[in-house]
Parts: sequence; C-alpha cells; structure tokens
Amino acid sequence: MKSVLFALCASLTTALPTETLQKSQLSSRDAEDLPAIGLTNITRIDMGDIKGRSLSGPFMGVNFPDPSIIYGDGSWKAYATSSSGKNVPVATSSDSVSWTLTGNDALPNPGSWVSSSDQAIWAPDVQKNDAGVYVMYYSGVATSPTAVGPFTANSAPLICDAAGGGVIDPSGYDDGVDRWIAWKVDGNNLGGATTCQSGTPSGDYKSTPIRIQRMARDAVTLLDSAKTILDNEGAANDGVVEGPALYKIADGDFVLFYSAHCYAGDDYDIEYAFSSTIDGSYTNRGILLRTVDNTGIYAPGGLDLDPNGRSVVFHGRLAGNQGGGGTRELYSAELSISGRSVSY
Repeated sequence: MKSVLFALCASLTTALPTETLQKSQLSSRDAEDLPAIGLTNITRIDMGDIKGRSLSGPFMGVNFPDPSIIYGDGSWKAYATSSSGKNVPVATSSDSVSWTLTGNDALPNPGSWVSSSDQAIWAPDVQKNDAGVYVMYYSGVATSPTAVGPFTANSAPLICDAAGGGVIDPSGYDDGVDRWIAWKVDGNNLGGATTCQSGTPSGDYKSTPIRIQRMARDAVTLLDSAKTILDNEGAANDGVVEGPALYKIADGDFVLFYSAHCYAGDDYDIEYAFSSTIDGSYTNRGILLRTVDNTGIYAPGGLDLDPNGRSVVFHGRLAGNQGGGGTRELYSAELSISGRSVSY
C-alpha cells in the first residue's frame, strides 16, 4: 500500500544533497541521565461514521492508518493514509479523544505529476504557516485556507529521491524560530534483506534513512540541504525505520519518534531517540509501544503528537498475524515524560 508518488520525480528533480551525519552530543550521555518516555490513558477511538451514527459491533471497523493531528478552525483534525475510499480521509474532534470521520477527501487531486496508476497517499501531515494557510505534506505539498480542505497540490513534487527508493512519511515541525520537514527515504523499494518488500528478501539491508531539512516560514520553501538523522539497524529492526515525528522536550533536547520493523508484521512498533540538536544524529534509542507489551494493541505505529507534546495519536490492529491486511484502528493517548531534568 506504499505510495508511488515518487515515480515521476526523476524527470523533475534530482536527489537532494545530504550533509555528513552529525554526531549528537547525547551519544556520550549515560542512559540514566535521559528522561523516561511513556504513554498513558491509551484509548481506542469510538469513531462515528460520516452520518454521525456510532458504528455497531464490538469494534468500530474504521481503517485510519498513520494518523496525523492538528488543531485548526476550532477543532482537532486528523488525517490518514489513503483509506475509506479517500486519498486523504479526515476526522474531527473537540477534545482529541472522541473523533468523527467526515465525508471529506482532503486531497481529491494529488497533482498532475502523480502516476495515474496508483495515487495512494502515505502518511500525510498538515501544518499551519504564519499566514494562516494550511500546508499538507506528502510526496508533494498542497495548500488550503481551511483545515478540512480540499487542498490544492503544487505543480511539482516537494522532495524527490528516486535513486534512494522514493520519499514517504513527511512530517513538519516548527521549533519557534525555524520550520523543518522530516521524511523517510524508502529504500525498501530497492529490495535487499528487509522483510517489508515485494519478492524474496536477499542480500544486504538497504538504507531507509530519516532525513530533515529547514524550511522558510511559509512552510513550503526548502532551505539549506537535507541531513540524515537516523537509519535502520539492519536485522535489529528488519531494515525499516519510518514515520518520523519531532518534539522538543523541556531540557532543550529533541525527541524523534518513529516506527520500526515492517508495518505488515506484529513486530511493528513505536520507538524514539534523542538529539541535542534538531538536525543532529539521534541516539539512545528506546521502545515506546509494541505488541508484546500486552496492551491488546497489535503492531502499533504511525505516531503523531500535537505541538504541546501531550496528546498523541497512532494506529494499531485488534488482532495479531494479519499481515498487511486488517483494520488499523485509531488510538489516542497522553505522552508522559519524566526524568532527572524533565518533568510534567
């Protein structure tokens, strides 16, 4: 179900330059000096259908994978990977806990540059720029005066890396001074030993780096050069890291949340790593949530958090051994950060 929006990128632009990976100052810190990160009040969302009726049965049955959230136009909005017959489905909430699936497709036309054979959108993210315009990131960029859209796509991709396997899972972040965009280079598309690919895994694990680049305050214009801030660890996470989301914690360090392993397997999980700078190397990795934690959530992933760093959303399945199928339900939770220098 991966997006192939990068398919036409090669003829439009070349891969972005990547600076040498920076060594984070955190790499020399003892693990006990770092804050502990966890989730509390995990709730499976009782989402209504587009007519406002609660869905019947023991489970809500709504597929809403790779959710992202933003507060805009007086309520919370959540966006997901292509599902429910929409390129980008939208849900709304007054409290970030009880959600209603709307009938809107936030991106009915992803752009003329997109391959007509497959227009699936993978893990879109929405930010609001300084002018009050909503900006959606996918393999391209689209804008709208309202949070529910429809968003109007730019005439060309925002970021391309066809040689690396394509670009997916973009995520915006505003540190109060600069805006940033992070994304995954989808090396899984190049084969190798990763378990999350078509065909039979063989050979070496391919790089699936998380990269970041500074943006102008319009949240559309790229500045400087791209940097790699994290990559997979081979067999330790089946050659996959993806779905980045950034947050600055109270002691001034940054946390990168991401998913690891193959999304189609029960080992898929939510992990995190630390850096003293937003575009440095993220180290001291930890696991936030996984199937074996026995929460009743299988293959949790796709975490996103609101700018205040408390409310998070992510997806998970209700049963194991479903492969790439099964409904990926929407969950909410609160982020808990505690430690020697960080407390809430």
